[in-house]
Amino acid sequence: MAATKRELLKLGELDFSLHTLPEGEVGQEYSDEELSDTDAFLIECLAWGLLQVHDIKAPPVDVREILEHPLPIFKRLTLLELSLGLYDAAYRSCLDGSRLIVVDPARSRVTQRAGMARELYVAFCHSQRAIELHWPRREQPHAYSDFFARCLLMPAAWVQTACAETISLETLAARFDVPIQIMTERLGEVARRHPRSDLRESLTEALFSLKEPWRDRFLDFVANEFLEKPQTPPRCFP
Repeated sequence: MAATKRELLKLGELDFSLHTLPEGEVGQEYSDEELSDTDAFLIECLAWGLLQVHDIKAPPVDVREILEHPLPIFKRLTLLELSLGLYDAAYRSCLDGSRLIVVDPARSRVTQRAGMARELYVAFCHSQRAIELHWPRREQPHAYSDFFARCLLMPAAWVQTACAETISLETLAARFDVPIQIMTERLGEVARRHPRSDLRESLTEALFSLKEPWRDRFLDFVANEFLEKPQTPPRCFP
């Protein structure tokens, strides 16, 4: 369940004023064009693995469901609804060790979904697992957070399947419940990037340790169903 504003008082002193940037946003900015193939691969598979572990098999992706039932790697992560002013969503670490993803309920549903997906990546970059793995650009998580959000809301495998069934950009955007502009960006990414099967073990370790029960399931879904399938550009690419 999402935390209430009153419950926020139990989580530590926080400043969500208009003058406060979300954590990780200060510093040098990187565009998606600067993503290396390896970094893009890992982020694609991080998003895909989260969907499979949460048993989400078709669009639109329920990001709230993911946040309200976080995996163990997201220790003490809570979803909170709170007016943010300039921002649709933000990640915060609290004084008592709790972690928050805050979403502005006044924003549109589509905007909230994208914001929550983006900040979920920020939360991952602040996790102990990301530190252990030296996750790319983890010190500046917003550099790649929009790319991750597109991967989570529009996984490459689903986009390719959907493109085989329709040639309408509007229909695709409606199916994934995203703006047309974001759908167009994602189609371009899926057409450009091709996952590399030789990185299978790297992507596995990106989420799960050898002792965690989801590892085999993650490998099965990502390595067998995603990496070993022929990757072809979407036919509906505009």
